[in-house]
Amino acid sequence: MKFFYLIVLTFFGILQVNLASAQLIKNDNLRVFLDCQSYCDNDYVKREITFVDYVNDRFQANVYILITSQSTGSGGREYKLQFAGQDKFKGVNDTLSYIRQATATDDEDRKLAVQHLKLGLVKYFARTEKAKDLQITFKSDTAAGTKAKTPEKDPWNLWVINLRVNGYVNGDKNYSSNSFSTGFSASRISEKHKTTSNISYNLEKNRFGEGLDAYRFTNKNYYASNTTVWSLGEHLSAGAFVSAQRSDYSNYDAFLSVTPALEYNFFPYKESTNHYVGLMYKAGPRYLNYKEETIFLQMDELRFQQSISLDISYNQKWGQISGSTSFGHYFHDLSKNNLSFSAYTDLRLYKGLSLNFNGYYAFQRDQLNIVKGDITNEDLLTRRRQLDSNYYFYSSFGVRYRFGSLFNNVVNPRFEGGGGGGIFFN
Repeated sequence: MKFFYLIVLTFFGILQVNLASAQLIKNDNLRVFLDCQSYCDNDYVKREITFVDYVNDRFQANVYILITSQSTGSGGREYKLQFAGQDKFKGVNDTLSYIRQATATDDEDRKLAVQHLKLGLVKYFARTEKAKDLQITFKSDTAAGTKAKTPEKDPWNLWVINLRVNGYVNGDKNYSSNSFSTGFSASRISEKHKTTSNISYNLEKNRFGEGLDAYRFTNKNYYASNTTVWSLGEHLSAGAFVSAQRSDYSNYDAFLSVTPALEYNFFPYKESTNHYVGLMYKAGPRYLNYKEETIFLQMDELRFQQSISLDISYNQKWGQISGSTSFGHYFHDLSKNNLSFSAYTDLRLYKGLSLNFNGYYAFQRDQLNIVKGDITNEDLLTRRRQLDSNYYFYSSFGVRYRFGSLFNNVVNPRFEGGGGGGIFFN
């Protein structure tokens, strides 16, 4: 019986290879694999660019396109489209970029994406027999080569302001939860200097049970922070983190922290969309004033701490991988320390086989703010306040294998509640 199963699996394996090969032989279109590491509208791209074949397997593509993005100083995003030729186009590479403004709609964004995808594909069509059918036109208002406009003076001097108000209500007979939050942020980002400030307030109310026996609690949180960074070259930056907090959950009547920092990026910062390896050192004082006495019999204290962290991120044809490790401690007691690890991977191992993993683990022995006293059942079940724990973790993982038809040009939005919206390419 095992021998029979082996024969069946071998047959289907050979059949799959033959079907894929047949598809490649019969079709001489550009075979495109889109690897979007940011927001992309898959269906829209297929509807607007119909003159290529979209393949599900990057190893069967002759044009591989990696799309990455990073935030801009105005709150928008800079998208980078990296074209890499494969098979007969090996060595034919290109990179195009465009900016999505912070006020742009998704429709405006996807039109820009399609425009730049078309531009990037031109050089590949120019190397095929279909080049004779290629036409390049300009809009009438730019056909004569109108002179570029002089940029207008920015009345805000690069400052960007955001205001927000959020509310949430949820409940039934036995439970209710509602929250209100508001916040303000301001940032100014230039090539040599960056500063961002945030102020927020959050109110959360919860009820467990009903009537006079119901258990109720309220948590309030006030938070303010500023991060300021100066460029010291292509690889080095210096700055400081300043924060203040008042929190029922964390037992802070007042928390103040001033932390100067130094960062070294082993790659130039301009290449950060593809690879980033940064080493950061931080050190500074913290003033902690507590609402209730802590397990260390303190109501307030001034402590100095330091930390060092290594952050890594790669976005390449084989997938995406990023990770971080950090170690910090208080100077007054070296046993009060924190060691953490985090990782994220999305790897395409072979053809349709991919692996993804996301995880975080921390050894936390620096919780100076834990309230003294017994832990009640209500504390455990509702997590209304921070409890003592020497570790914390979360993780998720998955494996996916996709096979079958090589091409996926057809768009059919039926029974999808409105058609093709924005999704992530996989």
